Amino acid sequence: MKKVMVAICLSLLLTASVIMAEPTGVGVYAGSILPIVQADQGTGYTLGLKARIRLNDLFVLEPNLNFGSYGEAEEDGVGTREGSSITHYGVDLVLGNKLATLGFKPYAFIGGALYNTKRDGDETTNKSGWSLGLGFAMGLSPKMDLDVRGRANIAASEGSSTRKSVGVTGGITYYFGTE
Repeated sequence: MKKVMVAICLSLLLTASVIMAEPTGVGVYAGSILPIVQADQGTGYTLGLKARIRLNDLFVLEPNLNFGSYGEAEEDGVGTREGSSITHYGVDLVLGNKLATLGFKPYAFIGGALYNTKRDGDETTNKSGWSLGLGFAMGLSPKMDLDVRGRANIAASEGSSTRKSVGVTGGITYYFGTE
């Protein structure tokens, strides 16, 4: 985790002049995370932080950090089992949702991340994965967007299986560097 944070800080320092020349956003979001074909997990919550950096007129780069936890699940023959906590950090490439503009802005995204899952009695896993999704933002002013999105997460797991989930979140983004 320390290496990732150092890499993010160095990247921001190296791109600071470019970032300050264009609008740059910082956002927070929260919502639900629903496991797909995972009988040992229930519906839980997710919270996140993101930055929005313009690459060109079509694409936006979104580094993000997410925290959450799956809910309890009832398993036959086992009983109730506590859900795993999940943390993932990565980068999304967003098509659409132009920075610091007014109005309705639909978008699509794809990204990669490192997923860390923990649960009492299980081994902690750190696996790579990817995500994709759709969303829309409503530009309330050149400095603020409200955002709703759906994200499908696919993370590697032990053996050849994957852990899949869908997150539905709502959030707010504030933009710096706008007039």
